[in-house]
Amino acid sequence: MIMNKPLGPYELSRTELIALKEIIQSPISISALARRIRKSQPTATEVVKQLQTGGFVTVERVGMRKLVRMSQAKHAQLLRDMMLAKAHVPWESLLAFSQMLPLLRFEGPAPASVSKTTEWRTLRNLMAHGIVSKDDRGIKINPKFSKVAEFTHEFSSYVNSMVAAKSSEAAVIIWASGSQFIMRVPEGEKIQDKRFKPTATTALPRYGVPLISHVKYYYYSPIRSGLKAEDVLLHTLLVDGVTNVIYALILLVKAKINREQLLRKAEMLNLKDQVKGMLKFLDTHERQVDATLPRWSEFKQKASEYGVDV
Repeated sequence: MIMNKPLGPYELSRTELIALKEIIQSPISISALARRIRKSQPTATEVVKQLQTGGFVTVERVGMRKLVRMSQAKHAQLLRDMMLAKAHVPWESLLAFSQMLPLLRFEGPAPASVSKTTEWRTLRNLMAHGIVSKDDRGIKINPKFSKVAEFTHEFSSYVNSMVAAKSSEAAVIIWASGSQFIMRVPEGEKIQDKRFKPTATTALPRYGVPLISHVKYYYYSPIRSGLKAEDVLLHTLLVDGVTNVIYALILLVKAKINREQLLRKAEMLNLKDQVKGMLKFLDTHERQVDATLPRWSEFKQKASEYGVDV
């Protein structure tokens, strides 16, 4: 039985990784693969199906047999190169299930789906094999294992695109960080997956800032969690850092937002200077050098249209 994956399609099971170590050697039949990985043929078939979904392998019929071979997708070839070049590394242990979480964090903020203890244990294992190192500036991937960083980026990008397309054929990803992304769909498009949360200007009416738009924005995370006002504000800046600043400022005034928490989240998204400038703008009514901001008179006029007295 294949275990449920806490991070869904962003993770590989131990059995899938063991199977990949066999498949990278040469194309192989499912029955032969089952013998190599010491699993039943139905289990091997399911493993191959999961690897196909993740873009790692392709299956082609040759005569009466089905041969499994590595996909030409970039993330699949990067993993192949990693496994061949560093054959001594127990990839099936280091990359299985939630072990991927620390690597996804190198791509950007990743959902906290595992305990800090589990995450630190994983990092310790990665450090023990020289894959990551720690110095005064923090934890980073060892340059000798640069393909690990490339693989994580390409794999998360592949999965993001797959998840977005599954929710809507019209979906366009406009921002992504690790296993999280924001996508745009046309107005009227129905998104059934509850992991997609309306955000940015699409969520502003919830806070008394109604907008008319021909598109909708959704934030996706593999972990089902709600969005707070500060998340919506930051996403509003991410989808259009210039046009939406005024709306973000109005939300900042109208909603009860914890400034310290907002700044912490802004730093994770490389928006700290912009948000600090916005906060100072509201306090001083003066435009800041390090932030994109409107004239105070322009903001005041727009704010009054939404019942905000500044």
